[in-house]
Amino acid sequence: MVNKMYKVTSEKMEKHGSKHNQVLMSIVICMPILAYGTAMGWISPNKALLMGDSSPSAKRLTEEDVSWMASIMFIFAPIAVFIYGAAADRFGRKNALLCATLPISLGWIVKLACTHPIALIAARALIGFGSGGGFVVCPLYVKEISEDSIRGMTGTFVIFSQTAGNLLVFILGDLLPFQTVLWILLAIPLIHFCILLRLPDTPSYLIKCGKNEETAKVLGWLRSLPHTDKSISEEVDRLVIEQNTCEPKFSPRLLFGDKTAVKAFWVALIVNLTREFCGCIAVLVYASHIFAEAGKDPHTSIALSPNKQSILLAAVQILGSFLACQLVDRTGRKPLLAVTSVVAGFSMCLLGVWFYLQSVGVFMPGWVPIMALCVCIFADASGLQPLPFVIMTEMFNFQLRGTVATLIMAISLGTDFALIKLFAPLNTWIGYHSTFWVFSFICLANVFYLIFCVPETKMRNLEDIYADLEGKKRRKKEDVVVETNHV
Repeated sequence: MVNKMYKVTSEKMEKHGSKHNQVLMSIVICMPILAYGTAMGWISPNKALLMGDSSPSAKRLTEEDVSWMASIMFIFAPIAVFIYGAAADRFGRKNALLCATLPISLGWIVKLACTHPIALIAARALIGFGSGGGFVVCPLYVKEISEDSIRGMTGTFVIFSQTAGNLLVFILGDLLPFQTVLWILLAIPLIHFCILLRLPDTPSYLIKCGKNEETAKVLGWLRSLPHTDKSISEEVDRLVIEQNTCEPKFSPRLLFGDKTAVKAFWVALIVNLTREFCGCIAVLVYASHIFAEAGKDPHTSIALSPNKQSILLAAVQILGSFLACQLVDRTGRKPLLAVTSVVAGFSMCLLGVWFYLQSVGVFMPGWVPIMALCVCIFADASGLQPLPFVIMTEMFNFQLRGTVATLIMAISLGTDFALIKLFAPLNTWIGYHSTFWVFSFICLANVFYLIFCVPETKMRNLEDIYADLEGKKRRKKEDVVVETNHV
C-alpha cells in the first residue's frame, strides 16, 4: 500500500516538488474540527424548533436543557485532551485521531436515534469528547507533515475548519429538514475516518517506530519528490537526530524541568489564553441582542432573522480565516497577531462605548454596533484564533509537543466553559459596557506582550527561538562584532 500511495513519476515533480499533498492532507486531518464547528453551530438554527410546539423531541426542550447542550461539550473536551494527548504520543497521531472520530460519529447517531433532551445532551457530550481529542491531535499532525514554508498556513486550517463548520450548519439548517441535516453531519466524521485509514502517520512518529524507509517514502509523497532525493534523506536525518534526544511521552515533569521550555510554555499558554479572553466568544453569544438593538434604530433597515444573523457572522469568520491562511506565512506570526489584537481591541472598545451611551439615553446609529461586531469577529478569525495554535506547535520539539498541546488545550477549553457560564453574571455586576472595555484592555495589552515577550517562529528552528527567549540573540551579535573588530 505504501508503494502505491507514495510513488512519484513526474519529472517536474522530481525536480521541484509540490506542496499540494501536504495541503490536501492537512484539510482532511482537520475534518474532526469541521465536525466540531457543525456541532457548535447546530443549536442556533434548531433551538426554536426543539423548544416549539412542533419539536421533533417527545418532550419540548427548556432553556435549561439548551444551556446544558451548549456547555456540556466544554466539560468533556478538557478530559479528552489528556487521554488523546497521551494516546497521540504512545500510539501515533493517526490512531489517536481515528479514535477521536468515533465518539463524534456516535454523537450524531444518538441524535438521529433519539431526540429526548437527555439523549441530545449525552450526544453532545460524546461530540465534545471526540472534539477535545481533535483539538490536541490535529495541530500536532498538521505541523509534523508540513514543511517550514507552509506550516503557518496549514496550521490555520484548524480554526478555518471550525468556522467552515459553523457556516455549513447554519446554511443547512436554514434550507433542509431536521433529520436530513443530521444525516449530512454524520457523514462528515464517517468520511474522515475512511479517508484517514488510507493516509500515513506523521514522519516524526514513523521515525520513532524505527521505520526510516517508510518515513522517506511518506516524506517523498508529501513533498512530491522521489524518496531517494537528497533533500528527503537530509530531512530523515534531521528527524533521526531529533528522535535520539528522548522518546516522546506525556510528561509535565520533563517539560517543567527545562527552564527554557518552561519559558516557551508560559509564552504559548498566555498567547492561547488571550485568544479566549479577547471576548470574541462573548460577542458571538451577545450578537443577537446587538442585532436586536440595532434594528430599533428608525434610520436603519437592519433587521435579520436569528439564523440569517448567524449566517452573516459565520461568513465574516470564514473570510477572516481565509485571510489568515493567505497572510500568516508572508507577514509572520507576531505582526499578524499584533495587528488583529489592535483591531479587535478597538472594536471591543467601540462596542463598550455604544452600550454605555445606550445606558445613558444617547443613541448612536444602528450600523455602528453591527460594524464593530463584524470587524471584531473578522479580526478574531484572521489572527487571534488561529495563530496561537501555530505558535504552540512551533515552539517545542517532538518530545514535548504532545505534552504542551495537551496542557494548553485542556486549560483553554476549561476557560471556554467558565467564560460561557460567567459572562451573564459579570454583565449584571459591572454592566455590558465595562465587560467589553475589559476585553478591549486585554486585546491591547496583548500587543505589548507580543512585542516584548513573544519570539517570532516563522521559518525558524528551535535553537533560534529559544535563544530569543533566553535573551542570547543580541549577545551573539555583539560577540561577532567584537571578534570581527579584533581580527
